[in-house]
Amino acid sequence: MASYYGDKSRDIPSWDSIEAGDDDDVLDQSEYQFANRDHILFCIDASRSMQKPFLDSDEDGQRVRGKSALHQALEAVVRIERSKVITGPSDSVGVLLYNVDSAKALSAKEQYKPGTYVYQALRTLSAEEIKRIIKLVERAADEYKDQDNDDEKTVQPACLSEQFPPCDKSDEMNVADVLVTCNFLFRDAGTKLAGNKRVFLVTDNDEPPGSSSNREPARTVFGDLTSYGISVNSYFISRPEKHFNATIYWNDILGRSDDETQAVNDEGLSELADIMNEVVIRQAPKRTQFSIPLRFGGKDGDIEIGVSGYALVSVQGKGVPKLVRMRGQTIEEVVTKTEYTSAETGAVLRDSEIGQAFQFGNEATVRNVLERNWWEDDGDAAVQQKYADQAIRLEQDRRRKEDEGEAEGEDVHGDTKAAVKSKDGKPKFVAKTRLQFTDSQIKEFRSMGQPTQIKILGFQSAKNLAVEDNIKHSYFIYPDESTFTGSTRTFSALLKSCLKLNRHALALCRLRANHTPEFAVLIPQAETFTADGGQDDPPGFHVIILPYKDDIRDRPRNMTSNLTATDDQTDIMATIIRRLRFKSGKYRSEAYPNPALGYHHAQLQALAFEEDFGEENFEDKALPKYEGVHKAAGELMAKWNEQIREDDRALEKLVPATKRAAAAEVNGDDLADVEGAYKAGTIEKLKVADLKEYAKAKKISLTGKTKKADIIEALQEHLEKVTSGKKGKSED
Repeated sequence: MASYYGDKSRDIPSWDSIEAGDDDDVLDQSEYQFANRDHILFCIDASRSMQKPFLDSDEDGQRVRGKSALHQALEAVVRIERSKVITGPSDSVGVLLYNVDSAKALSAKEQYKPGTYVYQALRTLSAEEIKRIIKLVERAADEYKDQDNDDEKTVQPACLSEQFPPCDKSDEMNVADVLVTCNFLFRDAGTKLAGNKRVFLVTDNDEPPGSSSNREPARTVFGDLTSYGISVNSYFISRPEKHFNATIYWNDILGRSDDETQAVNDEGLSELADIMNEVVIRQAPKRTQFSIPLRFGGKDGDIEIGVSGYALVSVQGKGVPKLVRMRGQTIEEVVTKTEYTSAETGAVLRDSEIGQAFQFGNEATVRNVLERNWWEDDGDAAVQQKYADQAIRLEQDRRRKEDEGEAEGEDVHGDTKAAVKSKDGKPKFVAKTRLQFTDSQIKEFRSMGQPTQIKILGFQSAKNLAVEDNIKHSYFIYPDESTFTGSTRTFSALLKSCLKLNRHALALCRLRANHTPEFAVLIPQAETFTADGGQDDPPGFHVIILPYKDDIRDRPRNMTSNLTATDDQTDIMATIIRRLRFKSGKYRSEAYPNPALGYHHAQLQALAFEEDFGEENFEDKALPKYEGVHKAAGELMAKWNEQIREDDRALEKLVPATKRAAAAEVNGDDLADVEGAYKAGTIEKLKVADLKEYAKAKKISLTGKTKKADIIEALQEHLEKVTSGKKGKSED
């Protein structure tokens, strides 16, 4: 999966390396920031050797034409660009080919250096540019298919050779000029390229021009790329007749040790194909959820540091569609406008006239006053309409005068009591059942006077934690040096102390301005590493929000005790579980993309590129492998089902006895003559109860049959057989 640390997630700094810096300096947080966008420049060697097809292979007795390395690289570009339309519409992808004969190349307009061909500039993807490269690759694939009927040697498709004609061996480019061109493309893309900036270098030449003479220019240009935050991913291609040796030249230029290998194998571009799976995975932007102070020590929190919180789990949706208006071939986006009107007068209300109110009482509908208003009476409708029209007119006059500055502002909220006159003419006060509050009061109610912070109240042992208290997804906090210098050191000391003493912190949290105060526990997490030395789990605290009493529901009442399985049933199920375990030993969420999202994205992709969408081409990786499950544990599952069927307790549980089932069996003599009525054609005159009794005696299912016509239809097949059988016997 794409890492927000770029391509070197294993180089995430440890606590020791962070603390080794100058204590007085503010630490550089750039390497901790989450990158939301990805910018990839494919730099592909288009020399003659790269355009030479690989040897043909034989699969299941059929000849498979070998494709050139250039063709496979372009297919990888197509895959990532098609996927980026959905997974990263704001990302940028560019395509640069070098060792091209610019004089013969088709439409080679943009040339930074002689021998380079910018097929696609580094910019945000557009549908037209993607369609252009898709059509090129499809034409090449069609030319390959045309060679299937020939027994001759596979040749490179003419469309690729014409589009990217290779230059002569003597005119091949120096690597320094290639890297300079890459630098120019990133420079011309502008300053908005925030995120991961990478060059995918694809070549099969381990001794390019200049490898035996001065290498300093190439090293200098590579250093410039690195200083600009641009990393280079190399994909070196070996051929059957020659194994690629990176130690001859490339390790020196790219600053790698001789024992470091990157994408060097005998299968050509297999590593580049694998990296596509990482690049195209849909990743929600890892933005900071909150940046607030963490206080602890003393009554009011004498020690204060800065922390940032991140959500480790987030539900990924399809996105909010935009409302548009179709006008022929033109699509116009609709602007949403919200207006609030008075429920009594229908007049449009200003923001200053709208407050927030809460109802109280147990009734579903609460009246405005304890006594009914005049408009709530069922009197003369004409009189009521007259008063309503007058109220609207007075409201409009008041607004007009208010706009002209003739009237002073009035209290739009009113008092909690209103004076009205009763039938005897005496004033009478009635209480309102809706209470209004100002925005500042609402904010005070929500915050309860607590600022946005995490305040540690104390520490306790991990044995006091209960699984059922974890009812929300947790946050992960990390030190933030941008607010308080020294936050990292203090945070590290707190984390190490909690891990050493096996304690977690109990805290009072208000994570955002619109949140209410909540209690939480801070679970420490130590830094762990993978077998190859990369970081597996980062150091920090998991913030788990604890529930209030109101959030916990009572357990269901009248719960019956579960049936205990027998030893044989337990052994069989244990064997089934062992045989159906994941090979990796755990569920890997990154291996199973959401099929609903994938199906939606596949349809959008087909629509964007004007292609036909076929459901048979969509692969749902979440579907169980039924054949493998049956092969591994099919016999045991059948044996388990047999054990359940033979268990009398399970039968009693699955088929509970009813009052009718507990009664004595129905005597056949007591049944109505249903068969005779059917033969005489008068079965519709029988009662439904008689028909049900007959069906029960003959063990005919009437599930879902409640109407007489449906019951007769269910009995018809049985009655037809019975009456026809009796008729045959009588004739004999």
